[in-house]
Amino acid sequence: MKNTSYKKLDPDNCAMCGMCLNHCPTYKISKNESESPRGRISIIHGLNNSMLQPSESALKHLNSCTLCLACESACPAKVDFYKMMIDARDKYFKDQNIKFKIKTNLISFFLKNYFLKGIASKIIFYMTKHKFKYLNKNIFKFMNYIQDYNNHYEIDQKRIKKNTIGIFTGCATDFFQKEVANNCINILKKSKINYEIIKNARCCGSLDYNSGKIERGIKNNKLTVKEFNKKKYISIIGYASGCSAFINKNNKDVNYQDATTFILDLLENKKINNYKITKKNICIHKPCTTKSAEINFEKLITVLKMIPGIKIFTYDDDYCCGAGAQNLIHNQKNLSKIVEPKINFINSNNIDYLLTYNIGCSLNFINEINIKNIKNVKVMHPITFLNDRIC
Repeated sequence: MKNTSYKKLDPDNCAMCGMCLNHCPTYKISKNESESPRGRISIIHGLNNSMLQPSESALKHLNSCTLCLACESACPAKVDFYKMMIDARDKYFKDQNIKFKIKTNLISFFLKNYFLKGIASKIIFYMTKHKFKYLNKNIFKFMNYIQDYNNHYEIDQKRIKKNTIGIFTGCATDFFQKEVANNCINILKKSKINYEIIKNARCCGSLDYNSGKIERGIKNNKLTVKEFNKKKYISIIGYASGCSAFINKNNKDVNYQDATTFILDLLENKKINNYKITKKNICIHKPCTTKSAEINFEKLITVLKMIPGIKIFTYDDDYCCGAGAQNLIHNQKNLSKIVEPKINFINSNNIDYLLTYNIGCSLNFINEINIKNIKNVKVMHPITFLNDRIC
């Protein structure tokens, strides 16, 4: 049989076999061909060859893709779906409706502006207090369920800066998850490892890149990598798997590791192995970025099993939670349908803690738990959960 040569990144490379369909979260909830990888490839082909106009109805199918890339793993033709989608989003961003462009640009501007985030952090810090709970619940649904919100980093300025681990806080995690950086710091201290929060590294670049602004995303990535290389860190860690996945994909020469992996290695090597008894049900969510971020999900389960008393649950399906590629702000209806089975699982198994190491996934779960008025469930980064249980 003659070997077939496929041209990478060409929409015609897709053999239209449909192997990707049952792996796509948006196709699963809609059964609409245009909401599948195969359908999106057809739309891109039509747009690129002027057979389709870049109308709102055509572009909405490109916007709804979560970039979970489950389709790539299932594709026998090895289509680089990620590159194809990003190129299309970049090429047709100018044709997006005004609401989409404003929301995309505003979220990007805000999350990379330290001054605005500082003001907002103080507001959220007080809004999460008990007397403001009712107001917060009706205004900031995805913020209301953030427990123990921190608006500062707990840094010991008297440390000896030698053999230092650099901690990259990212843009969204710098705003929503300062406590995770503090938990990293606490575990590093107990392991007698020096640390430093990397200043002026605002964003890994994925926020803009994945939403269709490739040039801006690359610029932000280069600025961040420049900060990484200013000091002789023995390693750099970041605690959002979305950032880790993007950095690993684009920066092969940077000595970077996802913070979850770094902390798990420390704990597994039994430098710290004394944990509090915790008689709770925990569910561990596996974000789509796990593989690219090079996080060993099985190792996470192994380390968590070291905690006496806990009962561990994992989701039966590998479907994306729906939050990827800014769907959290653009496609709330889709988002709720995609994540609904996971929320039902939390309810039916009396879960006390949901652990996830990606900020978008975390905010998505927080939002839905709050909307559904599910009580006594905490959404938490695994590093925070582990730190809280170390004696």
